[in-house]
Amino acid sequence: MDENITPENQELIDRANIETKQKNWHDAAETLATLYEKMQTFKVNYRLVTALFMDEQYQLASSYADDFLLEYLDDESNFRMIVALAVQNQNFVYAQQLAVLWDDLDVVDEVLKEIRQAEERAQENMKATLDTVARQFYHMSDYDLLAQRDRYESARHLPVAQFVVGAKFLLVDPYALPIIRATLLEDLQKLQIDGVVKYRWLDDEIYTIQLSDVMPLTSSAVFEAAAATLESRLGQEDPIALEMLAHQMRIELTLLYPRVDIAITDIEKWVDNSIAHYYGRSKPDEPENQRQWHEKINALTESFFEN
Repeated sequence: MDENITPENQELIDRANIETKQKNWHDAAETLATLYEKMQTFKVNYRLVTALFMDEQYQLASSYADDFLLEYLDDESNFRMIVALAVQNQNFVYAQQLAVLWDDLDVVDEVLKEIRQAEERAQENMKATLDTVARQFYHMSDYDLLAQRDRYESARHLPVAQFVVGAKFLLVDPYALPIIRATLLEDLQKLQIDGVVKYRWLDDEIYTIQLSDVMPLTSSAVFEAAAATLESRLGQEDPIALEMLAHQMRIELTLLYPRVDIAITDIEKWVDNSIAHYYGRSKPDEPENQRQWHEKINALTESFFEN
C-alpha cells in the first residue's frame, strides 16, 4: 500500500479494482466517485471517467473529465474518449472545439468525420427536435438573460453547421445581449472554421472580421496581463477577492472581445479600478476613453448579477 494512501482510501481502491475486473461498471463508478472526493488526482479521475463511460453515464463522465482536460489532451486514446463523450452527449459544438485541439491533422480530420456522421444520425432520428432548438436559438433575443442562456446551451447540441448559421445571425442582432454576442464569437473562434463574419460590438457598430485572424481571448496579451496584475495585487492578501475578481474580469474582457485592446489601453489602471470598485474604495484615474468603457462594462455586469 502506498504510504500516502489512507487505509480507508486503499479499501475503496481495492473494491474498485474488483468491480472493474468484473466489469461491474455501475458499482465501480460509485466507488470511484467516493474515492475521487478524497483523492482528486488524474489517475482516479481517469478511472472514474472510464467507468462512467462504460456505464453509459456520458454527461456525468464529461463533467468529471473537464477537471483534467489538459491531461486528457496529452494522449490520443484519452483525447478520443473525451471527444466521444461530447458526441454521445450530442454536444456537437463542444466535440468539434475539442477535436481541433489535437496536433495531428490526420487524426483531427478523422475525428471530425466521426462528428459529422453523428450529426447526420441525429438529424435522421430527431429532426423535429433539432429544428425546434434551432428556431429557439435564432430567435432567442426575444427573451431575458436566463432564457437566452438556456437556449444558447441547448444550441450547442445542434449540428455545427446549424449552430454557425444561427450564431452569424445573432452576432449582428441588436437585441441579442452583448455577453451573448461576445460569447458566440468566442465559440466560433474555438471551432476553428474559416470565413468572414460580421459582428455588432458594444459601440453598436458593425465590424467585419476573418475568423482565422481572431485570437482566443485567454491567449491575448491583455488577458494575460490582467490575470498577472490581479494575481500580483491580491494573490497573497485576499485569495477570495482574487477568485471573485478573476471571474468578474473574465466577464468584463469577454464583453469587450474581440476589440479588448481598443477599450483597455492601461491594463494596470483597469485592474486597480476593478479592485477599488470591488472594495467600495475611491477609484484611481484611468485614461478618459478607458474610463468610459469601464463604466459601461460595470453597468452591464451589475445588470447580469441582478438577474
